[in-house]
Amino acid sequence: MKIPRKDSMKIFALLLGVMFLLSIGGASAGPNYIVPTGLKDISNVPKSFFVRPDGTPNVKIVVGSYAKAEDVASAADIAAALGSILYEEEEAKNIAVKLRKAGETDVVLEQVIYRYDYETMTVDHGLPYNGGLVNWSKSYDELPADYWFNGASYAGNYSTWAGSFSAQFKVRDRDSVNGNEFYGWDIEINELSLLPVDPADWDGSAPPRQADIEIPSRGIVVSVDYTLYNYTVKKSEVVREAYPEWGVPEETVVVNESRVGNAIDVELDNGTIVDTISQGIQAGDEFTLLGTKYHVFSVGSGSFTAGEVLGTDWFAQNESKLLGNSRWEVTLIGADPLQEEAIVTVKDTKTGELYGPVFLKLGKPEDVVVSGDTVELQLKLEALSENLILGKIAQISGYANIKTYSSGAYVEYNDQRWIISVDSDGKYIKGISMTNEDELIGNPLDILGIYTIKYSFDMKSLNEKDVNFDINRDGEITDTSYVAARATITVLDNHPKIQELVVSVGDRIPGTDYVISGVTDVKNIVLKTPTQPITILDRDVDLTNPTSNYILVGSNKANILTSMIFGHYHLPVDFRVWFGEYPVLGYIPHCDLLNGRGVIIVAGSTPKATREAATILMQYIAGLS
Repeated sequence: MKIPRKDSMKIFALLLGVMFLLSIGGASAGPNYIVPTGLKDISNVPKSFFVRPDGTPNVKIVVGSYAKAEDVASAADIAAALGSILYEEEEAKNIAVKLRKAGETDVVLEQVIYRYDYETMTVDHGLPYNGGLVNWSKSYDELPADYWFNGASYAGNYSTWAGSFSAQFKVRDRDSVNGNEFYGWDIEINELSLLPVDPADWDGSAPPRQADIEIPSRGIVVSVDYTLYNYTVKKSEVVREAYPEWGVPEETVVVNESRVGNAIDVELDNGTIVDTISQGIQAGDEFTLLGTKYHVFSVGSGSFTAGEVLGTDWFAQNESKLLGNSRWEVTLIGADPLQEEAIVTVKDTKTGELYGPVFLKLGKPEDVVVSGDTVELQLKLEALSENLILGKIAQISGYANIKTYSSGAYVEYNDQRWIISVDSDGKYIKGISMTNEDELIGNPLDILGIYTIKYSFDMKSLNEKDVNFDINRDGEITDTSYVAARATITVLDNHPKIQELVVSVGDRIPGTDYVISGVTDVKNIVLKTPTQPITILDRDVDLTNPTSNYILVGSNKANILTSMIFGHYHLPVDFRVWFGEYPVLGYIPHCDLLNGRGVIIVAGSTPKATREAATILMQYIAGLS
């Protein structure tokens, strides 16, 4: 059968490609990239190819004069990867060791709400020693219903306890204004009740063995005071130590120690206010409320307009990335430093919806996504610049959920709805408080992701014969067990305290008899930041006097130096024989064209394949560190 000439050429090209793929690389080539014949696998490249003994770079990354955007991005990625091995080790001096221990979770509040034992019988209920204790309960079902805490003693019933329950606690330094974390919280729990799980038919007498905690709507208030004070605290200082052998007493003086804080700090320290540092939050300030960071655009009377801070980042042309930890993915389409503008598109990664193109003018906020009275996303072009490798770059900041907060409005934290109350005078936000709108139920019960409230019930039994004692005072010691019980409400801080201690040579390790006598094999890592460009164009390479090794990025059509080396080593220059998007990596330990300097080829049949080759090289470099 005669094959048409057109088809025979296709078959020839296919065979040529197959023969090339079979011939190159051999056993040394990895399964995910091609090593051209006559070149070595990059697994043979020593660390000294990339870095000198003093930690400075020993290599230049060469980008082609006709490089595609993907080649430029690949070069930038390789340069970034080199940063992980640019360091020098030296013997460490003046070494200290930091001992760190996660302490127990802080118990903010612990209230025993029901207590049945010898003390509550005799003290709270005034039962006499003989006769009054005869009816001591022997099981859960016999526990009395009037041993709940009524605010003064364990002599109330469940209804009295639930109706009078209240708790208040204050914590320091949990929120900030412009980065200064001086602002504590005042938290009140005004109502709390129990929803029994076991027994399910609980009648409200003795505490349930297991129960959920229920806090009704508007049962919790969390307040933050944003007025900042200078205040003083009286402290005793020792000015003369005691010498008891000679009868010399210790001498102390009372001094005023200056501190900075809000009203919570002043109250907890029993301090005296000297003056006011800040009257509150103003327009333009950034502050946190229960850990969420906001930028304030304006302040009204009883209201303010603010948005969540997403952060600021640099974007290269055609680069897509999330702004901060948000759901908004920004892509820079174009930038013009002369016109002071940039063009972007925005993708909502949560819904997949695309917005744009959006034109940003330098310094001018642009509302990108608006829903009713809320600006879901606002972008602002902060700066424009030119970069040798990345080209035009733009610095963009963003804010989310910009809206006006006024007293009575709703906010959400951890899927819980809260009512906000704003204390502001048109210039300053002086304070913010929030009250739960949703009923809160659970055990443990989460509050704003910050605190956990737990209910627990404990009952123990003791036999008279086991202890040889007349527990119920009836005049006999019998084989009878009597119970004691208590129920407790506990509020825990979700963030355990971290305890740190720094010890040096010669110090004793706390709690042991060991002393740190010395350290061995400890070295300091001295980072070496390049002082000269590490990425250059192919036309800037001095072939007569090369000063480093070279990583050539891009195909022979994009990179002049790659083309010269392919010709010198008789490598196939028709990238169509590399059918399929195969990454190409090859190592020349001593290149004749570059006066014996080493060379790594990073290429591919397409820009995408070149990018894959760059990724493989980056992973190899990372393994050298």
